[in-house]
Order: sequence, then structure tokens, then C-alpha cells
Amino acid sequence: MYAKITKLDDAFQLFDEMTQRKPLPSVIKFNQLLQVVAKLKHYSSLIDLFKKMVSIGVLVDVYTTNTVIMCCCQMYRTSEGFAIVAYGLKRGVVPNVFTFNTILNGLILEDRILEAKRLFKKVIKEQLCDLDVVTYNTMIKGLCKFGNNDTAISLLRMMNERGYKPIVSHMTPSLIVFARTK
Repeated sequence: MYAKITKLDDAFQLFDEMTQRKPLPSVIKFNQLLQVVAKLKHYSSLIDLFKKMVSIGVLVDVYTTNTVIMCCCQMYRTSEGFAIVAYGLKRGVVPNVFTFNTILNGLILEDRILEAKRLFKKVIKEQLCDLDVVTYNTMIKGLCKFGNNDTAISLLRMMNERGYKPIVSHMTPSLIVFARTK
């Protein structure tokens, strides 16, 4: 059913059909529809659908909030992504590593590297989730983007000490040379 959706109007029509069902479909079905809308890159429409879901009482999960956060970040509205994190927390939805990776990437896209560094440190210090290679690579990419190569190299060393191997395609040429010599 979702594979047949190629236009935003088809997604809206299916959403309307889903909201008319009694009982409402599970959040998983709504998440699948949101994922299709995200693939179509209709981010603001996805956020509108999310708001409608909430208004009709669909209980969202971390997958739902992560999809909405990703859309906010893609539209350079990471602050709204933080608001979605807060919304989820109030409803018992605990952010995961994907949540933090998405927010960190959004901050870097918006040239907010200091905020990204603060969030990264907070996640580590408060053990908010287990970091993964994507988290480290996102930060390394952001640090290099802003010329903080020394900090990026330190982070690369920390990553190596923790047993993570960098994704070389995400690194700058100078860090690739450094990573290969280690």
C-alpha cells in the first residue's frame, strides 16, 4: 500500500483514510506513511501530518519523533527538532542515538558548531545514549568544517580508543591521511 504512493496527494488521501478507521491504525502504520512522505522530501507536509496525528490521539514513539526531527533539521529548523525531543520526553519517548545524531547533524548544517559540541559533551557526560560511529563522524565532519582540526583529531583518537573505526568517506582529506597512518 505504501509502495504505491508516489505523490503527496496520495499520502494525504491515505492519511485521511487511516484517520477515519475505528480503531485507529497503530503508530507503526502512521510511521510507515511518514517515512514515505520523508522520502518524497515533503518535510513541512510531514510535520503537518505529525501535528494531525497528535491532535487525533495517535500515541507516537521514538521512530515517529526521529522522523519529524530529521525533517526539522533538513529544513534548517533544528530548534524545532529540540522542541520535538521535549514533546516526546513529556510523553515517555526516550531519545536514542539516532535522535542525537540527527540533532547534531542539524546543528552542523546550520553552522552551530558550538551548540553541537555542547550537546555532544552532554550526551557523553550524562550517558544519554550509547554513541556510535555515526555520532563521532558527524562531529568530526563538523569540527573540520569549521577548521577545528586539532579537536577533530583528538576526537578521532578517542573514537579509536573506544574501538570505533571511522567512515573514511565522511572525513576531510587531511584527517583521512591521519586516520590511515594510525
